[in-house]
Amino acid sequence: MTDFALYIHVPFCVRKCAYCDFVSYPNRERQWRAYFQALEEEMRAWRDKMQGRPCASVFFGGGTPSLMPAELLTGALSCAATCFSLRTDAEITLEANPGTVDAEKLRCLRRAGFNRISFGVQAMDDGLLRKLGRVHTAAEVVRAVADARKAGFDNLNLDVMYALPEQTPEMWRETLERVLAFHPEHVSAYSLILEEGTQMAAMASQGKIRLPGEEEVLAMQRAAGEMLAAAGRIRYEISNYALPGRECRHNLTYWYRGEYLGIGCAAHSLMDETRFHNAENLEEYLSGGRRLDVEQLDAAARAEELILLSTRTVKGLSLEQFRRETGEELTKYAPCAWDFVRTGFATMEDGRFALTPKGMEVQNAIVTQMVR
Repeated sequence: MTDFALYIHVPFCVRKCAYCDFVSYPNRERQWRAYFQALEEEMRAWRDKMQGRPCASVFFGGGTPSLMPAELLTGALSCAATCFSLRTDAEITLEANPGTVDAEKLRCLRRAGFNRISFGVQAMDDGLLRKLGRVHTAAEVVRAVADARKAGFDNLNLDVMYALPEQTPEMWRETLERVLAFHPEHVSAYSLILEEGTQMAAMASQGKIRLPGEEEVLAMQRAAGEMLAAAGRIRYEISNYALPGRECRHNLTYWYRGEYLGIGCAAHSLMDETRFHNAENLEEYLSGGRRLDVEQLDAAARAEELILLSTRTVKGLSLEQFRRETGEELTKYAPCAWDFVRTGFATMEDGRFALTPKGMEVQNAIVTQMVR
């Protein structure tokens, strides 16, 4: 049986960040325990169907999962271990805000089986953190990382963001330098995307904040690649860098269209070439909103997903996988693939179509031309 990945969504947070459009709910403490009971009930409902299938990774995302009491998180992980066949080497990640953990909570989580922490650092500048609406400070990042190491976490990801309001390339390089001083096994470096309906998008449209220009943003993206590579963190996806062997196995499942089961409010799944998701509204989820908008993917949908997702990775798209899942050759489906190779935006080697660093800078535009 093939492996699958398990995603568990925890939608609660202290407050909404100015750029956030994820499904998350601040000030809902009274619903925490009922929600975790619902998570465990949902996992038990899947137990028989998933019997014997190896689970290679578990990812608690949010929201801010680390805001939860340790007992709720460890109870959910214990339920997952009971309901599913977790591999002995399963990667078990918790997303965490540095301002919501302490030494004792981290020790408890590590003892319970969590073996990877993903800290949402975003910036090492308190002014930028305030603009983003984050609830932590740079000093709390320093403390949280030290506490995680003492607790025994030897697989640490730090999320950082560039193209922030008023941020300069020099400020971005300083954030990267400070982050690398923590010696993280993994770094995710994302560009700020203004999503419609967020506080930050409204501020930008009203001229209340200044965002870096295209040239500055490109300089920041290139600085990330250069500095992280020099520190031995190898780029393996557009926004992700890791020491060899420390790539995020859970996210690789998404990018290579592996199967994953989403548990919780707004969680999405891909199982047996079928996509579905749970209710996004918290109350609707608690009332039983499961497995909505079921879509059986046809060859056209699979082709589009393979191109969109696999070209985000440095290894790129397997031509054999494309042929197997769509019944068509990539170069027949998208003849323009050869144009991108000729112009240096991609390579076609060893049975894979992959974007070059130059191509990754315009991945969205390339995908738009390749998909029908």
